[in-house]
Order: sequence, then C-alpha cells, then structure tokens
Amino acid sequence: MQPRQQLLDIWRAQIAYSWRPAGDGSRRGEWHWGGRNPSDAVGDAQQLLCLLYPAQELPDLRYADPDATSDAVLEALAGLGDAVEIPIRIMRLVKDYMERHVDAGGVPVYSGGANMHRVDKSVKATAEQRAIDVTEGFALAIPLSLTALTFLADFAPTVDRMGRSDLVEELRHVEQVVHRRLLGAITGLLRSFAVSTFDADDDFGRQLIALINVDGQPDRKIVRRFRDEAAEIIATLRTITVGSGGTAGVEAPTKLFEIGWSWSVVEKAPDIPEVSDTSTQRIGRAEDAPYLYFTVVALEAIATLFSDRVMRRNLLTEEERRLAQSLQIRLDVTRRYWAMVASFGGGSKWPLEDVPWRTTDGLEYDYYSLLVCAVATETFGSQRGGDDDLIRLANVLVELANRGRITRRPLVGDRAIEMHYPGVTAELAGIEKLDGPAMIWNMVDFAPLLLKRIYDAAGLLVTIEARADLLQVADLVWDHLARRRIRDGGASRLWDQPQQVYTELDKAFTDPSWHFTIRVVEAMVLAAQFAGSEPARSRSLEELAHELLVEAEHIYDQELLRGSGNAGPALAQEIRSVGLTIRHAKEVVDERPGTAFSLGVKALIDLDRLISAGRDAETGV
Repeated sequence: MQPRQQLLDIWRAQIAYSWRPAGDGSRRGEWHWGGRNPSDAVGDAQQLLCLLYPAQELPDLRYADPDATSDAVLEALAGLGDAVEIPIRIMRLVKDYMERHVDAGGVPVYSGGANMHRVDKSVKATAEQRAIDVTEGFALAIPLSLTALTFLADFAPTVDRMGRSDLVEELRHVEQVVHRRLLGAITGLLRSFAVSTFDADDDFGRQLIALINVDGQPDRKIVRRFRDEAAEIIATLRTITVGSGGTAGVEAPTKLFEIGWSWSVVEKAPDIPEVSDTSTQRIGRAEDAPYLYFTVVALEAIATLFSDRVMRRNLLTEEERRLAQSLQIRLDVTRRYWAMVASFGGGSKWPLEDVPWRTTDGLEYDYYSLLVCAVATETFGSQRGGDDDLIRLANVLVELANRGRITRRPLVGDRAIEMHYPGVTAELAGIEKLDGPAMIWNMVDFAPLLLKRIYDAAGLLVTIEARADLLQVADLVWDHLARRRIRDGGASRLWDQPQQVYTELDKAFTDPSWHFTIRVVEAMVLAAQFAGSEPARSRSLEELAHELLVEAEHIYDQELLRGSGNAGPALAQEIRSVGLTIRHAKEVVDERPGTAFSLGVKALIDLDRLISAGRDAETGV
C-alpha cells in the first residue's frame, strides 16, 4: 500500500487540480475552492484538511519548518513554491478559508449546503436552508482548527527569524480567527447532542426491541434487561447540564432511548451563556434525535481534542478545555451506549452480527452496520479487555467487505452498489421548517470508512492471526479504492470514479469529491501510523523465546567456564560476539519475541559450531 507515498501522490494531484499559478489568470497565483460540489464550509474544510492533516499526524511529512522539510515533500508540493513559500501559502489558505466562511457579520458558519439534496427537485431550496450550520461542519472545524494551530505553532519560529513584521501580524491574526471557529464548533457540538426517548410499544420501541432481541425473549424482559444494562449510562446523562441532551425523560422505568448527534443544532437547544463568544449559537432546527452518520463524525472530531499531540502542545485555551470536558462526557457515554446495543445480551449472537443493522425508523443498510462498528470499536478494545469482542467485530468488518461488493464481485442489479453511488441518504428532519423543501444528506464513503475501521480494529488486536487476517482484507479494500481513482483530466489521481469498478453505473465524474478523498487520506494516515507501531506479540512465541535464551545463556556460561573466552584472539572475539547477541535478544524479547527467538537460534548455532570446533581441536580430527 505504501501509505506515505500514496499521501504524497494525493498532495501532488491536489496541487495540480486546486492551485492556479501566477500567470494562469492570476498575478500572484490563487487557490480554487470546491470540486465536484461548489464551495461551502464543509467541502472546503475537507479540501484543506487533505493538505493539513497528514503533515500534522506524520512527522516526516511536515513542511512548517523550511529547514526540516524533506525532498519528497518539497517535490509533492512544488506547485506552491519552494521550502519557504510553501508554509506561507498554506498559512494564507487557512486564512482564506476562515475569512471566506463567515456570515454578513463576520461570524463563522458551518454550513454544508452543497451536500444537501432536495427530495422534490421541482421546489427550490431557500437560502436559509443552504446556509444552516450542520453537525459535520462543526465536526470538521475541530480537526481543521487543531491541525492549523499545530502548523502555525511550528511555523512561528521561522516567521520570527525572517524578521518580517507583516508576516508576524498575519500569523497572529490567523491564530485568532482559528480559535474563534474552534470555539464555535465546540459549542455547536454541545448543542447538537440528542437524546431520543420512546415507549416500548410505539414504532421506535418495537424496532429497537426487534433489533436487540436476538434470543426471542418476551418484550417485557428485554425492556427490563435494557434498563439494567443502561443504568450507568442513564446516571452519566444526569451529569450533562451544558447544551442539549441530559436525561430527557430516560429515567422513566418503561422508556427506551437512543443517544448521539443530530444533523444540526437541535430544536430548542439552550444557549450556553458562559461562553465568551456567543455569536455562533444560532437557533436550532434539527429533530432532537440521533443520526448514526453524524454521531460518528462528531465522535471522531471530539476524540482529536484529547489526542496526545493536542494535550502535549497545549493547543486549547482554558475556555476551550473547559467546554471540551463536557464533550468528553458525551463521547464516553455515546460509545458505551452503542457498544451495549451492538452486543446486547452478550450471547452467542450480537445484534451487530445480524447484518444489516436496522435503525429505529425502519431502515436497513450495511452502511449502518459499519457506522455502529465505528462507534463501538474503541469500547470493545479499551474497556472490555482481551481480543474476543474485537475478533467478533473484525468478523463483521470482513463480512461487510464481502456484502459491500468490495472483496466480492457485484451481481447484476446488486443493491449493494447503491451504497457506493448514489449513496445512503439521511432525511434532515426539521429543515423543512425554514420554508423550503424536505432535504436529504448523501453518504457515499462506505469503502474508505471500512478501511479506516479495519485499521482501527487491527491496531487494537493483540492476537497475531486475527490481525494478519484483517490486514489481508485491508489490502483488498485498498486495491478496490485504487481502482476508483479518477484516471484522466485535471482531477487525475483523486477520488472518486465508482464507474471504474461498478461498470453498470452510467455516471462518470471529471471533478474530485473532497468528501471521499479526505476519507482516503484519513485511512492512509491510519495505515502509516499502524506501520510505524510495534508489531503484535505472540505470547506463545514470547515464552518459547525466553526458554530458548535460557538454554543459550546456559551453554554460553559453560563455554566461558571451559575457558573459551581466554582462548586465542579469533575464538575470544567469536565468543564475545555470541554474548552480545544473547544480551541483545534478552533486551528485545518482550517487545519483539520473534526477533529475540531468531537471535537466540543464531546464538545456539554459533555456540554449537564453536563447541564442535573445540572438540575437533582436542581430538586432532
């Protein structure tokens, strides 16, 4: 897969598509915002993150310090200039984005109007509908702001050395507008959190019971078990006092519920008055009910607020940290809720394993199963211990790759192709209240999202065989994605051209989908981080390596006792070399038992050769 090389190729292709150099209609050169969809806050954030995100997550791809930028990075970004010009231009791209996506009063907006599609094409969408803030806009603003702040902090020493006061002021201004957008995004996510309650005998309740009742138990018993397993979750919901959410009636003993994020700020979401800048807290319009897709993007964004890089570099202000703590409560309780539902009952079969997942509004798609995997993976890996749950989840991912016609060939008229194009749709309930048509949100990122989830699970697995099997599927998913790259035109080497895999589709594209491309970039970053991590350790191999080294060290000590270390210079050097090999093997045995085992075998072979040579010398044979 070569993820670092793939990321460099994406940068090269992105610069070729997006950058209009000086003399090409512009005296100074300019950036072309947008792609397959017109420019908006969501699509432009995805486009900019393709440049920023890899550089902040992978140290060897950084470009903020001209003296430390690698030749490979300089070659990939050569369209933007030399080692000094590249960070200046990227700083100005960040500035351009931040100043472009504001309302008439200069207040940040988080809209994704181009991603909204009318159900009735004969009715025109209103400007208010297109401009409404969406949860994905809030979610994207968080990694965008954090990667921008990291980049600006790394670039600041170079700006100081250059002695240009204009650049110093410009950098400080960019930092200020980035923090304003970040604060607005955090408050937006606090106000778009949703808790939906319903009775066991209404439509939503019957759907949830049918989903989790894999053993055919009486409904009354399922409700009681649900309430018992959700007791700690309900207790945590009581602590949510900032923004939307809270218990919202879930404490009633007969109630069932769902939690997560709605598609926008929920209707009647309270303002957060103790925020220094309340200008981004617009009136909520969304239905107070969670959407799996928006829950996943919100959780991924919130997790970045607590990454090692952010905490180590102290990127957040005191106010941002305080509000982020409220988001962390929501992150934890949401993960626990969906892990509970996904594995409800803990028996021989989980609801998650009964693919496809069925939502409480009666929709069934493999894509929803993938989204539930995305929410539950961290809980299965970090809080339950052992590999058993992760292996079951990994098996679901493998099945989804098959059912999604990624590792299996598609059938004629296969419904699974719809997940790739035109995609799974989600109705944006509540948007019609803005005097316009009902609208939907399209989700077409099944394949790259599957690759991300596979690397997430593989990184948590300890069992070598299970990890190896999952990585084989990852290679197949990447082969599928590679075939979907656009091959011709200005968008060559970007994504997505599903027609190249699913030939029955009659739609071909000439422009890139930044929504799809950023998902591939995120998957490549995960792949690169996985490749740089410690290999999985085999417990049985570790025990065998320890036993082998005990034998090697014992024989080595015998040779020293026989005086081999005091023999001639050549023999003494060889015996010392064996000793160093054994010592090194003992140092690495816990982290790399396979390496230690190999070193132990080498030491034993060398010792046997030395012993045989000594015997031959003694007998004269």
